[in-house]
Order: sequence, then C-alpha cells, then structure tokens
Amino acid sequence: MQAFSIRSFTASDGAEMAVLVDDQGSPLFLPNVYATFSYRNVGSSPETIKKVLRTLGMAYLWASARKLDLHAAISSEAFLSIEQCEDLALFLRLDRASQDRELAMSLEELPSRVVRLEQVRGGFHHRALELTSCSAEEGAYRIRTVAAFLEFQLAKIEQGLARPAPGASREKAVHPSIRRFKALIPRVGSADDSDALEGMDGVTMAMADEIFDPTSERNPFSTDFIKYRNHLAYRMLCDNGMRRSELRFVRVEDVSYARNRVRIRVSKTQARTVPISSKTALVFHNFVLEHWSKIPARQRAHGYLFTTEEGRHICADTVNLIFRTARKKTRELPKDFTPHALRRTWNDRFSAKIDNAPPEKRVSKEEEEQIRNRIEGWKNGSEMGARYSRRTIRVKADQIAEELANEIAAGRKKDDE
Repeated sequence: MQAFSIRSFTASDGAEMAVLVDDQGSPLFLPNVYATFSYRNVGSSPETIKKVLRTLGMAYLWASARKLDLHAAISSEAFLSIEQCEDLALFLRLDRASQDRELAMSLEELPSRVVRLEQVRGGFHHRALELTSCSAEEGAYRIRTVAAFLEFQLAKIEQGLARPAPGASREKAVHPSIRRFKALIPRVGSADDSDALEGMDGVTMAMADEIFDPTSERNPFSTDFIKYRNHLAYRMLCDNGMRRSELRFVRVEDVSYARNRVRIRVSKTQARTVPISSKTALVFHNFVLEHWSKIPARQRAHGYLFTTEEGRHICADTVNLIFRTARKKTRELPKDFTPHALRRTWNDRFSAKIDNAPPEKRVSKEEEEQIRNRIEGWKNGSEMGARYSRRTIRVKADQIAEELANEIAAGRKKDDE
C-alpha cells in the first residue's frame, strides 16, 4: 500500500508551493493539476491548497488499500461505481486513527474489487463500534472536496462524449455515483449559542498579557529570542485578529513602524493592510533591532519576520506550540486559548467598541459590517461576522432577558400587595 504526503517548497518567484507526492516522492498528476487550476490560479493561500491536497491524499490512500488504480478509474468512461463512492465516503468520515486501523487490516484481507453494496457496508474490518468518526464539519468538508475533484475529472471525460438529449435536466445529467457520493455529506446542525466557541474574557486576556511579557517571571519560554518573538506574535494576533497562517507569512518589510500598519500578503481570503498599536510597533522595532537582525544575513534572506533562532521560517504548528506551551506551563490559561481564539476575541472587542461609542459617533450597521469584513479579510456580504459575534449577541440577549425577568417579577410583587 502506498503512502502519500505533502511536499512544500519555495518557487523561484518566492511563492510557497505544495504538491501531493507518493512514497517515492513522485507528484500525483491529477490532484496537483486540479489544485493548480482550481485553487492556486485563483489566489488561494498555501494553507488552503495543502488542506485540499491532504484530503485528496485520503482518497488515494483509500484506493491504494482497495487495490484500485484511482488515476485510471477516474480517467475512464467507466469512472467509479456507486458502491465504490459509498465506500470512499464512509472512509472519509473516519478519523485518522480509525483510517489507520482499517488500512492496516486491508493490507492482507480486502478483496481487490467491491461488487455489492452489502460488501461495502460490511467491508470495513472493524465493527462499527470500534470505528470513530471525525466531526460532521470535517467529514462534510472532505466529501465536498473530493466530490469537486471527481466532478472536475468527470467533466474532462465528458468533453469527448455525446451531450445529454435536449430537454434533459441538469440533475439527470449528473453522474449517479457522484450524486450518491454527495448525498452522503453529513448535515451540520446549527450549534447551540451556549456551546459556541467565543473569545477570551478580560481576566484571561490580562493574564495572557502578563504571561507573554518577556520581562515577566511567569513567561514560560526559554531564550530571549523566543520570548520576544512570541510576545510580538501574540500582540499582532491581538491587535487585528489576523489568522495564524497569515501571521507566519509576514515579512519584516510588511510592517510599517512609522504608520503602525502591517501588510497581510498571504491570506486564505483577501490580502490587506491592517493596523497595529503603537506599542506593538515598538515591540516589532525592538525585536528586529535586538534579535532578528543578529541572525546571519544569509539565513534570514527570505525576509520572514517569524523564524527560529537559526533563521528558519516557522511552520503553522510552531504558532500552535507557542500557545500550547503557554497553557501547559502556566496552567492558568483555558484549553481553548489558541491563536484562533484571539481572532474571536478581537471581534468581541470590536463589537463592544461599536456599542460603547456615543450615539453621534456610532457607525451604522452597514458600515460596521464593512469595517469588520475589511479588517478580517472577508468579502462584502460575508456572514462570517455574525458567527464571530456570538459572545456579544449572547451577552446582550442575557442582559435584556434578565432585565425583563426582573420587571416581570416586580410587577407580580405589586399585584400581590
């Protein structure tokens, strides 16, 4: 059985590239062509492309375990059967541990071809109770991603086939295997507001400010370089709610110390320039002058601001590690204190800022939405702002409901007198 992985490299024009390769290091033609046409050529971020390729790698892993040449199958008119698509969808719904267990068993026992639906449903070697699924959101993403890839390949095949008869509906023209595959996308129910992930409260943020302060005795990081680098990363995430993937691609030249601005050049949504505080600008200036500039010039020639002490560009998990270390070693920060939690926190603070403004200075709802979308990198009309404002909405709702309850109680008391 083959193994598949993502290989990253920097192109001659400085752009970060990612390709899906097999265990011999050879790129897989169809997934990489698809990622280029459908993602890279329309400006998707490297992190988005990696996630897509990683998902397509799962489909190829499934095919390898089933002794199926996926390249040949989806390049032929025969395509995939309904049973095979159902089997693939079930595999994509599993978490990685269950996938690994199933693949290990498949090496010895699985027949080379799925023939009947009953075989598919009973084809997994572990009982259903032993297999665990990923979240509904993740499962839906995986199936949608692979479905789009299959539709892309099918469209290329159908270019050489006869067109559907005049008057045939679009639904009937869809390949039945893909229609069945997409029918298995799990439904993602709306989350209860009480369970929604929210930003950090003021007490937690005050504690985090102290923990990340390089001069604090509570700072858990080892060397001065790491302390000051992590402090700068924390402050930038707090100041404008940028994403983890956006932070790590900031170059020194992207930060304007004089104007208190940072340019986000690599984004999963939209590149933009956002503000930072004058204090963060000073932290940036001191870090570059006292630490980053002392890395040998050849090792920091890439220009990225956030590096190791040796000058290597940090990876996405390094940003996660910063927050894991802060949580683990201090034991005072909640388990949901993560890089993305600061994005939610910024949105909470932005909502509070708007609400606390005097009436004559308060912007309209339309302007508020436009400002939020521009800072966070969302397109106009995006509904993401509402998702990130759940804490503010819940607090307002609770406050109004409590006031109403007190008024009702007071009214009943008067009636009883």
